[in-house]
Amino acid sequence: MDLGAGPWATFWKVTLPGIAPGVLAAALLVFALSIDDYVITSFVAGVGSTTLPIQIYSMVRTGISPEINAVSTLILAATSLLLFAAYRLEQGRSARSAIVPVMLGLAILGAPFFLGGRAATGERVLNVYIWSNYIAPETVKKFEQRFGVHVNVDLYDTNEAMLAKIATGNVGYDILCPSNYPVESLRHQNLLLPLDHTALPHLTNIDARFLDRPYDPGNRYSVPYFWGSCGIAYDKKRVGSVDSWAALWDAKWKGRVLMLDDPRETIGAALKWKGMSFNTVDPAKLAIAQRLLMEQKPLVKTYNASNFEDVLLSRDVWLAQGWNGQFAKVMADDHELVYVIPKEGASLFVDSLVIPASAPHPELAHAFIDFTLEPEIAAEICRTMRYSTPNRAALPLLPPEIRDNPAIFPPDDVVDRLELIQDIGEATVLYDRLWTEVKTGQ
Repeated sequence: MDLGAGPWATFWKVTLPGIAPGVLAAALLVFALSIDDYVITSFVAGVGSTTLPIQIYSMVRTGISPEINAVSTLILAATSLLLFAAYRLEQGRSARSAIVPVMLGLAILGAPFFLGGRAATGERVLNVYIWSNYIAPETVKKFEQRFGVHVNVDLYDTNEAMLAKIATGNVGYDILCPSNYPVESLRHQNLLLPLDHTALPHLTNIDARFLDRPYDPGNRYSVPYFWGSCGIAYDKKRVGSVDSWAALWDAKWKGRVLMLDDPRETIGAALKWKGMSFNTVDPAKLAIAQRLLMEQKPLVKTYNASNFEDVLLSRDVWLAQGWNGQFAKVMADDHELVYVIPKEGASLFVDSLVIPASAPHPELAHAFIDFTLEPEIAAEICRTMRYSTPNRAALPLLPPEIRDNPAIFPPDDVVDRLELIQDIGEATVLYDRLWTEVKTGQ
């Protein structure tokens, strides 16, 4: 400026080159912190704002997919380019020498903002909040094309995360997909809209075994979407044959056992092994289950409720507790793996579609629920996700390797051994405390 340059010329030729390393370093730090921000975002993000961390975390709960590998590769490439640019600036190179890697890195990170689809102005929108890997993109596209709408699909990874978000009032969703006991909790809090059964003509396709359950008498608020069990999968070549929860307490499998990181399922397995109910709230019985889990802990290699099927597939463990649908996926690729519901019984879950009381598009939500009840659509969802469909009309449309797979559709006498997990109210706090004590060894 002493030599006559204006403010802008001074900024571009002197100030910016001098502060460029700090600016770029700050940008990289902010990027690293934001891409790791899952917890806060999961609570405050609104409809249609599923961020990349939430998407990746929700997807990885059900296994590593090619999409996750591709995204990870792009992020690695983009950050490498930005780090290279920062290195050149730190070495005293001109800002111009860093322009190319910076622009390439930003182009990779910014591409989704320009390529991602959004609803057009005035277009009808349906907002769905559902488990990861619970509905295929092809199914969503068919609904969009038939009804001329845009569907926003947001993801969650646990019932607890969904309940916490709905309880905060951060809603705007038209469809939720809770398991049976959260349905009961939401119903008691008056957070669900009663269903108009006249708008659900395909509801008659649902197997009567999954209707009129205690958590929702008369299915006034919910329609069954998937059902399944939590049992044991194992490597038959190394383990032999398993038919009891006792196998997970067998000392000869030390270091080869995986248990779910889930208080209801893990404490429930110990309860069921000793002939007690999954839904007991008796402190004395729960103390017995906790003692059994403390005795088992030296045998357990890991507590994992996310990619437990992959841990078994890699043979890091030989026996694993987990949910049938995820095991069924890996069993299709590895015929040495077997899934069994123990003779003492196991848990039954029913995931359902519900409409929040504050849903902005209830008519469209009813149309979506009925759409998933159509035999062809229900069969497509089951083929893709490998969880058990409660839709009787869809069964003849499934290929034999799915329809006749006992891991997906167990015989009736085995289903009779399953116990529905129920809402236990305030006893949930006791379960959580006992489970924390097991994991911490206190």
